Amino acid sequence: MKRSIMIVFFAVLLLLPACQVESNADDMYYEEDVVEVEVEESESFTPLLDAESLPALTFCTDSQPPLITDLGVYQTPDLAEPLPRVPFRDPVFGTCLVRVTDHKADLASDGVAGGLKNEYARVQSFNADDSLLVVMNTEGWWYLYDAASLQPLGQLPVEVEPRWDANDPDLLYFTDETRLVTFNVRTGERIVVHDFTTDLPDLSSEDQVWTNYEGTTSYDGRYWGVMAEINWETVAFLIYDREAGEVAASRDVPGKPEIDHVTISPLGNYFLASFDNYCEYDNLGDDAHPCGLMVYDSDLQNGRSLLRNIGHYDTVLDADGQEIIIYQDVDTDHISMLDLATGEITDLFPIDFSHSPIGFHFSGRASLVSGWALISTYSGGYPTDYTWMDDSIFAVELKKDGRVVRLAHTHSLVNENEEHDYWAEPQATVNQDFTRVLFTTNGGRSGSDQVDMMMIVLPPEWWKQLP
Repeated sequence: MKRSIMIVFFAVLLLLPACQVESNADDMYYEEDVVEVEVEESESFTPLLDAESLPALTFCTDSQPPLITDLGVYQTPDLAEPLPRVPFRDPVFGTCLVRVTDHKADLASDGVAGGLKNEYARVQSFNADDSLLVVMNTEGWWYLYDAASLQPLGQLPVEVEPRWDANDPDLLYFTDETRLVTFNVRTGERIVVHDFTTDLPDLSSEDQVWTNYEGTTSYDGRYWGVMAEINWETVAFLIYDREAGEVAASRDVPGKPEIDHVTISPLGNYFLASFDNYCEYDNLGDDAHPCGLMVYDSDLQNGRSLLRNIGHYDTVLDADGQEIIIYQDVDTDHISMLDLATGEITDLFPIDFSHSPIGFHFSGRASLVSGWALISTYSGGYPTDYTWMDDSIFAVELKKDGRVVRLAHTHSLVNENEEHDYWAEPQATVNQDFTRVLFTTNGGRSGSDQVDMMMIVLPPEWWKQLP
């Protein structure tokens, strides 16, 4: 079910630290590729916080204890809700944790209700140099936080699917109906990068070109895999080449199928579309009969179904640099990975559903670290843990018999019968070098959207210290 789009009509100035390198959105554009861009007028801004005066937090001054890599069942500790922006050691797994947001205090000046969370497991919350992060309000607003002090810097005047530029730490992209737009968080300048009505004349300015929330760009930020919708019905797939400033490939989508979302693979070689209609057993789909997880080449040809039924997953690179997905195999009840080039499936870990309807999210956003992915779970046995996966966050090595690193319990109670508990799903995501992990928790307050965002702080190249 699609969530409503909330358009934000006002903005706040985000006064960033002077130590950051000055940048301009125009630096990202190649003169030979982009001749004209539409620059939107920005309203006057009012600074909320002077980021230069914000002292950086010190995250756990003691040394990181040896990371836990066994598959024992560790019970969730009985902890009081942590104070915001006060780092502490997890008493079970020894990792450094800190509560990033304070939904009551951080939103008080705006008069906004609801909680604060990272957007989604498959979305990169941190900017290119890890100095800033985007936080989502459960009412549909977006906020910018300083990643060093964890203080809020203000509300962002962006609409749907904010995505950081892969290189420019000041530049955010977002979708506005049929337009791809950039917002410079330092200058407040908006630039319309591309309007897809020039590629699809049947689109009106009120239609949508987007991923439907769950997609993102190739790791280098060059390629975007999107779908065009007219009256909320999918009519076309497109691959946009940011460097060339044009649509590199497109294909019509006949029959108005229901598609959950689309995305592009880490290196831009494959376009992935999650069709809501499942394939029949032993009868995968093709170009003419799409179903399940459809994968297309970079020219949007050679469509083939690689999985008959796809739930939560993310794209990532394995240890050999091959493009894969890590996912929950609903047919075999395993955490598995699938090679996008060959279609080969490797089962990683069996899932025990005998105690609870445990759910999973996957994050392959550590673009600088091949061979590892992040997993978060919900609807386990909280506050009692029955399996090693219950209500927790862990890293997995992307190979057969790979290692597991246990990172934290979520302390989040998710009841599938409570609508608000969607917001309490941890949906953990990881930064580019796998030293920061963000996740959402309701602290056991089921039935409420009063959630907050936590962060796990890991030492650089922690995987090199594993047994």
